[in-house]
Amino acid sequence: MDAKLSRTLADFIRHSVPTLQAAEVLLFFAHHRDRVFTAEEIVSAIRPFVATVPTVQEYVRLFMDSGLVAANPPGYVYAPASQALEEAIGELGHAFNERPVTLIAAIYKIADSKLQSFSDSFDLRRNDS
Repeated sequence: MDAKLSRTLADFIRHSVPTLQAAEVLLFFAHHRDRVFTAEEIVSAIRPFVATVPTVQEYVRLFMDSGLVAANPPGYVYAPASQALEEAIGELGHAFNERPVTLIAAIYKIADSKLQSFSDSFDLRRNDS
């Protein structure tokens, strides 16, 4: 965990925000709470951030599994399942706007630690063979 981010925010990032791009998509939803968006509309709207439709669809699936957005055919809508999630998204937005370098470093550090854990578990399985 980055000492400059709260434990709550670091845990939220670890479980629900795999990349800076995912943070941007989630914050886009939060800034447009009452609108329904398709993945295609999100890709177009978040420019200059570059994202592909399949990538946004993957983030949306993760956000749905995490209780952050909901399906609302033909698209998706911001729908945090709890006040705690709403507060975590607010804290993410604050960090994104006020401490972007700290947030970016934390997201990459968390992602790197996940990759290292995966790599370590893979190496353990190979050594057991």
